[in-house]
Amino acid sequence: MEESGESFFSVAAGHEAAAVAFATERGFPPVRVEKEENGLSVLVFASVPDAEMYRLANALPVHLSAKIGFIGGPMFE
Repeated sequence: MEESGESFFSVAAGHEAAAVAFATERGFPPVRVEKEENGLSVLVFASVPDAEMYRLANALPVHLSAKIGFIGGPMFE
């Protein structure tokens, strides 16, 4: 399968509009938003050149990400 080069960013459905606005204000409007069965919304961004990936990464609303979690275990005791 050929890769599209698109970038994906998952947010909770309730944060979709805020995430789209945040990225759009920073010059990276998503090309579409896909809905997943588990309630997540996935912002899909057009392919960007490698030199622009840093700018795209900084335009993402990490504070709204559905993929943020906490790690614990013996290493943190």
